[in-house]
Amino acid sequence: MNKSNPITISLVAVLVIILIFFFFNNIMHIGFHIGHGHSQHGSDEMMSDHNDEMNSYEISPGDVASKIQNNEDIILLDVRTPEEYAEVHLENALLLPVGELSANTLAGIDLGENAKSKEIIIYCRSGARSKQAYDVMKSLGYTNIKSVAGGMVHWQEDNYPFTEVGEYNGSVSSSAPVSESGARIAFDRTAHNFGDVPQSQGILKTTFEVKNEGKSVLEIGELSTSCGCTTAEISSKSIQPSSKAILTVYFDPDFHKEPADELTRTVFIPTNDTSNPEAEVKITVDILEGE
Repeated sequence: MNKSNPITISLVAVLVIILIFFFFNNIMHIGFHIGHGHSQHGSDEMMSDHNDEMNSYEISPGDVASKIQNNEDIILLDVRTPEEYAEVHLENALLLPVGELSANTLAGIDLGENAKSKEIIIYCRSGARSKQAYDVMKSLGYTNIKSVAGGMVHWQEDNYPFTEVGEYNGSVSSSAPVSESGARIAFDRTAHNFGDVPQSQGILKTTFEVKNEGKSVLEIGELSTSCGCTTAEISSKSIQPSSKAILTVYFDPDFHKEPADELTRTVFIPTNDTSNPEAEVKITVDILEGE
């Protein structure tokens, strides 16, 4: 018994030392990973704060500036007004106000069929009008286009270069001759007023008759709207001469916070009518907030 005591004591001492070693090693290991994980999380948060969340159709001002700096083969398209362009614009940008944008006017500034696969970057003041232009151009078959996130406001906030001032020297738009034998779009009306509507009303709906008064089949492109609160669908995208289709427009008064007083939303209707390649109908509504 006495002989075993020294051995037992030694074994216990070794075991205690081993346990202490593993205990402190694990504490330090855990502490390292906690500290490392916190540092990584902080880094991710900074990156998240620094980088803007963008939609698939958008491109950041920084990426556009890099493309310009690297002399990449891009086309810059300003869709603001001539007055806004004169105040400040991106160097060498073409100008075509979104309200005048159509297949004909794009061709008038050399952005017709031959440019549909070229990289075109669209911008406006805040990104809203360039999104409208993006939708129209996408429906017309342009495949390599992007809208600048935040527009010129974001560009100037981040102090990116490649801007200049001065009036536009090129032709803003041009009209193609009207074809007597082509398609011709017409409506029973081009506006509808929903009047005063409680916010809790639910989805509103109205219809428009779309008629083809021409001599060829009227082709309708992809419909788009000026705001996500408004959607539209058409009963047929190919309308025979002397025939009609029904355009149904929906409005959600509780989609998001809307401006006070009466507001207007627009439905854009791309067509093959050379005299009206980008037809429009409008709805107006006055939302009674909280009702």
